Amino acid sequence: MTEQTAAAPPRPPSRVQEIIWGLVATALLAGYIGWNMGWTVALAAVVGVFVHEYGHVLAMNAMGFGPGKIRIVPFVGGVAIPARPADTEFKGVLIALAGPVFGLLALAPFFIAFALTGQERWLSGAFFIAAISLLNLAPAPPLDGSKALGPALARIHPWVERGALILVGGTVVLWAVTRGSLIFGLFVGLGVLGALRRGRLRPAARRLNGPEWAGAVALYLAALAVCAVAVGFTLDPAVLGAVRRLLRL
Repeated sequence: MTEQTAAAPPRPPSRVQEIIWGLVATALLAGYIGWNMGWTVALAAVVGVFVHEYGHVLAMNAMGFGPGKIRIVPFVGGVAIPARPADTEFKGVLIALAGPVFGLLALAPFFIAFALTGQERWLSGAFFIAAISLLNLAPAPPLDGSKALGPALARIHPWVERGALILVGGTVVLWAVTRGSLIFGLFVGLGVLGALRRGRLRPAARRLNGPEWAGAVALYLAALAVCAVAVGFTLDPAVLGAVRRLLRL
């Protein structure tokens, strides 16, 4: 009889390999955005992605699902990976919302640079960060909104969540394509199709109860409002003038 040995599981990448891949992926992300939108927006994208994903990691670690890790996705953005998934949908909602809200802290250095130099190109970076935070709350995979609002929609009825996924996902893809963001449109399109094909839109976890449902909806709307206000701040001349006066005192 011939003896067969089981194939050894693949070894996880070493720390050095992770660092090298992270640098390469970050360079690809910055280079792609810089080529299309300029170096200021590229800088904002890199800073914004890391602060955004670190918000997820902080929430994961605080709730006992860490240590979370950040992975940069070339040309698109980043993802935060927990050591294990959240055991309740409500905790998943909190983790999902932590990214866009915490990510708004990345606005600070761009507002300060604008206040010190008066150069409006720094505002384009601030606007990019705020707009991406707002866009991330769209309830379509793989965006954070699908994890933040999806469970509340599914509690009403699973097809309510699926309908929102198809409608919002299709709208985001159409918006991305018409703006020439083909890679982002493909990223969202594949995320939506993948979720529909799997049949399960999120990892298995205890579903929202009544109070958690109300809390999840309230927190989602609050995060949406905060991100929308942040976008408005980057565009409001009166607010920007006040920022310059405050930071130059």
